[in-house]
Amino acid sequence: MIHAYGSPDPPAPRLLEALATRGYAVSAREAADERATVGQGGAVPRRDSTLVLSSGGAPDLAALGVLLGAWREAPGARVLVLSGLGAHPDARAARLRWLWMLEEHARACGLAVLTLRLGPLIGPRSPLWVRLRRQPHLPGGGEKLLNPVAEADVVETMVRALDGRAEWEGWFEVAGPDVMSLAELKALAREAGPPPSGEHGAWEPPLRELEEHRLAESDAWLEHFSMRVRPIEEQVLQWAA
Repeated sequence: MIHAYGSPDPPAPRLLEALATRGYAVSAREAADERATVGQGGAVPRRDSTLVLSSGGAPDLAALGVLLGAWREAPGARVLVLSGLGAHPDARAARLRWLWMLEEHARACGLAVLTLRLGPLIGPRSPLWVRLRRQPHLPGGGEKLLNPVAEADVVETMVRALDGRAEWEGWFEVAGPDVMSLAELKALAREAGPPPSGEHGAWEPPLRELEEHRLAESDAWLEHFSMRVRPIEEQVLQWAA
């Protein structure tokens, strides 16, 4: 069973939904409910359950501490942290600081912990891709360099971890090996044409966070999960087909 803690921000709910469509049992419970039921034994997981932590506002560290203490009682329980590039205690964006707090609490909890720091996700229906297809104005002329990662590759990474094809340990920058500017991504999206009527997309992560993304090292991720990924440009052609 996969348990999502709290009310996580995107893209976590979308990624968990993708896991559910692939046959994984996914449960969600509000953070306040987690703390209330731990004392009654209601939140203690079954054997080999996975707790997913991701930002959903400022973390309630007291509730999280109680929950993690309960999870230590379950054989095989483990923690997956869905973090983001730029997570740091001194980050300017509050959510990046909150993600760092979650990472630190997870590392200290005594459970098996796997941390994935996600780059900007690109997929046929991902909010960022839809937003770029609308050809928005780009800050700084779109010069910001990024490591976009295909959303399908992120889901596959999670599947390989859950299936035991990768060791459940360490932290990894899950970001594509190709460096692209925001302007290059916008040009690629222009070739795909405008999105369906009524779809506006969103800056995911927010522009303030994107500004704090540094270029990532993808080799460790690709090696640890035995991943082979295709360039975003190739995948875009497949989506169009």
